[in-house]
Amino acid sequence: MKLNLLLTTTLLFAGLMFSSCGDEDPELESTTFNYSFSSSYVGTHADNLTATLKVDELENGNSMITVELLNSMDGQTYNIHAHDAADATTTPNMTPYNETPNSTIFAQQIIGNGGSASISQEASMSYSEVTTTYAGFFVVHDPLQDINTADLTTYVIVDAFAR
Repeated sequence: MKLNLLLTTTLLFAGLMFSSCGDEDPELESTTFNYSFSSSYVGTHADNLTATLKVDELENGNSMITVELLNSMDGQTYNIHAHDAADATTTPNMTPYNETPNSTIFAQQIIGNGGSASISQEASMSYSEVTTTYAGFFVVHDPLQDINTADLTTYVIVDAFAR
């Protein structure tokens, strides 16, 4: 009788342990993309500026986008954002992107500190959408020039967003 009770208790406990393993939250995904200084840039900013863009999957289905600038200029404000890709024949200045930044994906400012500076923004787009289907450009404007969303030579960094 004691053996049956011990065996039953052990099997019941083991069953609870195995069934609870299936209820664990799935691992959330994260990917980091690296960006280098733009070869089309014309200006006086040092060419050692680089950026990372990290996309984290959130439990609510959204994404957290974090941008880190490396070798930023101390005290300078960097405008950083996403531009949706577009047919150049449909944009006012024949750019391959909509010239208005997409603030629902990413539009922030970072004040440089002479080293590494970062900022994050939650996007309502899923991790999978940001990293596989969103067609856009990642842009970092030169803080030493006026913002011009139609002039690629003023971008210190420009490349495909999250690719």
